[in-house]
Amino acid sequence: MAPTAILRAAVLALLLLVALPGMAVAQEKPAMVRVVHLSAGVPAVDLYVDGAKTVSAVPFKTASKYRSLPAGTHTLAVRPVGASRDSTPVTSLRTPVRAGAPYTTALLGSAEASRAVVAKDDFSAPPAGRAKLRIIDAAPQSPPLDIAVADGPVLFRDVKFGEVTPFVDVAAGRFSMEVRAAGTSKVLFTQGAAKMPAGMIVTLAGTITATGQIETLPILDAAGAGNLPRGGVATGAGGTAEGQAWRPVALLPLPMVGLLAATAWMARRRSRSQAVAHR
Repeated sequence: MAPTAILRAAVLALLLLVALPGMAVAQEKPAMVRVVHLSAGVPAVDLYVDGAKTVSAVPFKTASKYRSLPAGTHTLAVRPVGASRDSTPVTSLRTPVRAGAPYTTALLGSAEASRAVVAKDDFSAPPAGRAKLRIIDAAPQSPPLDIAVADGPVLFRDVKFGEVTPFVDVAAGRFSMEVRAAGTSKVLFTQGAAKMPAGMIVTLAGTITATGQIETLPILDAAGAGNLPRGGVATGAGGTAEGQAWRPVALLPLPMVGLLAATAWMARRRSRSQAVAHR
């Protein structure tokens, strides 16, 4: 080979070595983020990522569609819908996101004390004949709880306000749930059977209404593995994978409402007893 051809080949090889890392970055898939608004009393919100509005006008009890953002560490700020980008946010945080991964930003708490948590979502398939379930505890009044299959294993232990549990596999079909005092075998309430079809991926959020009652909101993450959600909470903005439909199934409303009522009743009794003692 002539010296000139050798030189040209060497230069080309060098250029390729320099360009390949940039090509890999260019081909890297973006992360995805959505907002789930679970903060009672807070109006519809916008999500800003690094100062740029990324998700708009998400009402209470609704999940937005996913939006793309580059992999890396970002500042997420939640503001009332239509507020200036320079206004004080309802809440903000910094969080890393990985290329190609989906994330949920959940707005929790009350209007007086809102906070946000970011959880990585998981659309991988459950084993054959099973479904996947996780819990978001967005109710400030909720005491620590264990949640189990009735007369069966504990699925979630010591769940507290502000926590997003990992997904667990559950047997598809109809089953009842028990709510237990965390760390004990004491069953506080048992809820009747609800249906979970095979392959379904569901986030169950416990939150409070504007009047202070606890309710649960089923968020259909996917009707089957690999199906990206198109909307949000089943009672809100769609929430189903394309071509699928799913009726809301509240797995835990009666236990949670009853537990809240019992907790509030005990608090009132203590308050009255203390008042009598100080007279």
